[in-house]
Amino acid sequence: MQRLSLKLVLSALSLILLVAFSGYSSAGEPLNLKKTMKQMRLHYKHALDADSAQGFNQNLGEFKTYLKSAQAYDFSPERKVISLEGLDKVARFVDAIPPATADNLSLVQQELSTIDQLRTEYHKKAKPGLWEMFLSFFK
Repeated sequence: MQRLSLKLVLSALSLILLVAFSGYSSAGEPLNLKKTMKQMRLHYKHALDADSAQGFNQNLGEFKTYLKSAQAYDFSPERKVISLEGLDKVARFVDAIPPATADNLSLVQQELSTIDQLRTEYHKKAKPGLWEMFLSFFK
């Protein structure tokens, strides 16, 4: 009987923790932005590795879709200006890349690869400080 009670209590506790953390992770905006940025990176890498113009164009289109989502994100006031500046530069840069063809695929891939410098530059500029990350848990 005591063992059954313990199982029920542990099951209830597990369920409460699962519900609490699943709600937090799906409602947490930083996780959504992080997922969006990971998807951008994935499509960026796929475009660079594409062996066809169609694959390049498709992945670049997906990259642009996620980029627009990132631009619509509600950044904190401390990060908003620098983050949007970086994303806008990326958008202008990517929009200037012509559609890939069989003849220019390696050229547009090389052009796209230079965007990584912007990513590095703006990730350093917009990186939150240790105190900001700590305090964000209490907001």
